[in-house]
Amino acid sequence: MRTIVCTGIVLVVLSAVSACKRVPEHVIPPDDMAELLADRHIAEAVVDYNAQQWRTDSQRMALRDAVYARYGATQADVDTSLDWYGHHLARYMEVYDRTIEILEARVASSDTRLRADQSLTIAGDSVDVWPDSRFFAIGRLSPGRAVSFTLNADENRERGDYYTWRAKFANNQHEATWTVVAEYADSTLEYVAERVNGGGWHEITLQTDSSRTAVRVYGSLLLAHQERGPQWLDSVSLVRNHLRPDTYNRRFRQRIIRK
Repeated sequence: MRTIVCTGIVLVVLSAVSACKRVPEHVIPPDDMAELLADRHIAEAVVDYNAQQWRTDSQRMALRDAVYARYGATQADVDTSLDWYGHHLARYMEVYDRTIEILEARVASSDTRLRADQSLTIAGDSVDVWPDSRFFAIGRLSPGRAVSFTLNADENRERGDYYTWRAKFANNQHEATWTVVAEYADSTLEYVAERVNGGGWHEITLQTDSSRTAVRVYGSLLLAHQERGPQWLDSVSLVRNHLRPDTYNRRFRQRIIRK
């Protein structure tokens, strides 16, 4: 009799847990929703990165619909599901945490430049020397709220080079702090610091001294803590350009620390 009672209790508990995991029939299940949102985010990044190839709204809608069709869903299905999740915040956060995990896993498996050699050597007057992932998702499960890089001197670095760090921000609800620093052989530091507000494209540029070569260039982006959903950085780049006299005056807005 005791065995029957215990078994009944276990079944009730499992049934309750299962019920908590379920969503209404008209709502896309959490696992599928997380995969769908990850695919949609990647599709949006492709469109932003190749804007010339996706010029019209109809082209973009066709790509979006193709993503939804993979899950047997329509725009109306997705809108209805997002509305339901929006009214059930705990479930919403579970879905977005899972979306972050999916995107981070895809980046880790496909980005061959992840944690590349910091002595990166690239030739050319204008080159992208970003040494890390192109995508970052900062949420509750993330180990930190900072994105940073370090570049040591290489044979193609020249005096007066300038660096433009650029990224597309999404769901950035609070002010972030962006800093890029040049370190010279005598330990002098020259830096530029700016605030980032809101989403969309943002960039920061550091102009190095034309009379000496920087032995190291590094930077950090510190995102503020927020409660509602993850923050995204996409299409991250760091373009190094050789000296241009018409842009050199930007250096006089920077700060210098002499040790």
